[in-house]
Amino acid sequence: SQPAKRRLREVRRLLEALAEIVTRSRIPRWLPHPNPAFGGLTPLQVIALGEIDRLWSMVHDMGSGQPE
Repeated sequence: SQPAKRRLREVRRLLEALAEIVTRSRIPRWLPHPNPAFGGLTPLQVIALGEIDRLWSMVHDMGSGQPE
C-alpha cells in the first residue's frame, strides 16, 4: 500500500542518514537495543509507535555534535 511504501522510504532515509554518522555495521545492533534517550524503548519500537521524528532528532543532534 502507499502508506507502507512511504513508511519504508522514510525508514530507509533515516538509516542512510544514521550511516553518515556511525559505522553502518553497528546499526543492526543498535536498532533492537533499549535506549535511555527513548525512555528505554528500542529504536525499532519508536518507529513502530510512529514516532520516527524522535530518531530524526537524535540523528540531527549526533550529526551536529550537540550534547544530550
